[in-house]
Amino acid sequence: MELTEHDFRPDYNKSDHNIAEDFYLPAMRSSCRYDRISGYFGSTIYILAWSALQEFVDNGGKIRLICSPIISDADKEAMTEGYSAVNDEMVKEALSRELKELFAVERLSKPSRALACLVAEGIIDVKVAVPESGMEPDLERLFHDKVGVFFDRSGNAVGFRGSMNETFQGLSDGGNLESIDVFPSWADWRDSQRLESAVNYFNRLWSKTESNVLVYDFPEAVQKSLIEKSNGYDWRTLVKEISTSVSLAKKWSPNKRNSSRVPREHQLTALENWVKNGRRGILEHATGSGKTFTAICAIRDALDRGKTVLVLVPSKELLRQWKNEIEIAIKDIPIRFLMCGDGFNSWKCDNTLQLWTRPSNGENKVTIAIMDTACSNQFVQSVVSGTHLLLVADEVHRIGSPARKNTLRIDAGERLGLSATPVRYGDPVGTSAIFDYFGGVVPPVFSLEDAIKSGVLTKYYYHPLQVHLTSEEQDDWNAFTKEIRRMIAMYKKKGESISSIIASNSRLQMKLLARARIVKQAKNKISLALDVVKKYYKKNQKWIVYCDNQGQLGTVLSLLLKNGYDAYEYHSDMSGDRDETLNYFGKYGGVLVSIRCLDEGVDIPSTTHALILASSKNPREFIQRRGRILRRYPGKHFAQLYDAIVVPEQSCGTEDDTDSSIVLAELSRAIQFGEWAENPSCVSDLRIIARRYGINYQDIKDGGLEDDGETEFE
Repeated sequence: MELTEHDFRPDYNKSDHNIAEDFYLPAMRSSCRYDRISGYFGSTIYILAWSALQEFVDNGGKIRLICSPIISDADKEAMTEGYSAVNDEMVKEALSRELKELFAVERLSKPSRALACLVAEGIIDVKVAVPESGMEPDLERLFHDKVGVFFDRSGNAVGFRGSMNETFQGLSDGGNLESIDVFPSWADWRDSQRLESAVNYFNRLWSKTESNVLVYDFPEAVQKSLIEKSNGYDWRTLVKEISTSVSLAKKWSPNKRNSSRVPREHQLTALENWVKNGRRGILEHATGSGKTFTAICAIRDALDRGKTVLVLVPSKELLRQWKNEIEIAIKDIPIRFLMCGDGFNSWKCDNTLQLWTRPSNGENKVTIAIMDTACSNQFVQSVVSGTHLLLVADEVHRIGSPARKNTLRIDAGERLGLSATPVRYGDPVGTSAIFDYFGGVVPPVFSLEDAIKSGVLTKYYYHPLQVHLTSEEQDDWNAFTKEIRRMIAMYKKKGESISSIIASNSRLQMKLLARARIVKQAKNKISLALDVVKKYYKKNQKWIVYCDNQGQLGTVLSLLLKNGYDAYEYHSDMSGDRDETLNYFGKYGGVLVSIRCLDEGVDIPSTTHALILASSKNPREFIQRRGRILRRYPGKHFAQLYDAIVVPEQSCGTEDDTDSSIVLAELSRAIQFGEWAENPSCVSDLRIIARRYGINYQDIKDGGLEDDGETEFE
């Protein structure tokens, strides 16, 4: 089929047209040559129309690609100042870095390997263009317009010029194009002129005759590296596997009309396995890995099958955020929402909730409720249970608390739980209730290590900083520890575990929480906060300081403001506008001093630094805090985490050996932070601290007492 047999539009945009199906794939399948100017070399994997590639190559197809290298900041500065010019070595090093980063991201391994095979077989020929010496090295401007020309065997050609979604890092069949103008050779004289101009421009670049632009052949060393990476692989097999993934992503996409976001590999695997599990299960995925979006994909699937949806969230912040996220992700169908909790009380009137949760009559209905509202008898009894209902629980561990377990009486046919840490630490009864209701964890678990390796989360450096208790705080800790040991000895029965004693004794739990607050609220953390900010903060950076309570937050905030820093408070009871505070912080940077409401769900992905003053032995809290700071953002290559590790005063000399219990609680948290950090020396520092207090580093295990925050504000 020749290009002339297609009735191409003069322009396409992603909001109104399917650029892949209507233009990109048909053009590729009908062509035998494709000339393309395409941003950076690594973006090549996003412009290949995978499902049409086999037919293109069968036509004898060849791709000529002109791209630019990612010049390092140091080289850019040197070029701008005139200290050096672009040279072969600089280009080679830039492409080598880009290639290394490309293959380091697990989710891009197949397309990267396929690209290597295509280059090795001569199907793709690459040249590299950079501004000529003396010009500002503005590579973004040089390749702002993405130009491409398809040619068929009869000499017909069709060109296009347009923009790509550079932030959309998903494989697709549409080359990530947002909007394009199309100009065929067989159209009117104006289109013919535009095509001729595009062809001539490309040819001048390819022949190295375009003024003010230096064009280099693809470096031999980089070519050799690609050939080595292609050894043992067949691009045809890889392309089939990639095409299957692209097709699966299209199937689960929440927006069926040109979605700008599709699920990643780990999300697709989770969704498919959830279906195999009878559409029941818990997604145990790292904070920041896209659990909400995965659930929205499942919600869209449910709505398409005529189901009714009930979403349960633990906080009022998430109540509104979930509605916004669903509206952003699902734009091509109308959805009616019923909000329950935090002042939304219409569900209580005239059988509203019953009408809203009954089997669908063709409407797309989604109910979103705060868990503390949903656990009431009135709510549970008003929900219409049945196979028609999909129940989604965000931060599902929260639903296992004694008060909220009543929600599990809702008999939904389909159930999906979300949590980075679904096990309720120190609460086996609550954990069992959650797992029994939802049907266990959907394999595989997507851990922090998986998220970093696959490029879903940002790599990070971890800096544990020692803080000593004051003498008074040490005395209080010793007294609580002595009382806790006495109570455990008094209540312990033969063969009974300590965790079961704690779970069944509320007085003991209160003692443990009171002792933990001594560490959380250690006075010396205040001066540490100022010292860290003074030493490391740079203007316009985005920092979060996690505090334990409002008192600590207020003290830290006042101290930072007094010393001239742009600092803002953020918590659920603040007098100012929370949304406006986040917007201002996101735009101008500064230091955001926060408490628990940032633990679950509130995202500021541009944040690069975090200082954690709110000590917690509960793995969930510190995993969530770490996940908040590790979310990816353009230009954010690493995150920096500073953690206040409380250790006792060695001079206090108590009769009981309580010092090690403090360090044990702190190290159990810190070791998990340090385990996957980029600076292994931080783990060595933790080993030294453990050795100093006679603790076996290998014996430190996860553990703690679940604190749902239901009875007090923290």
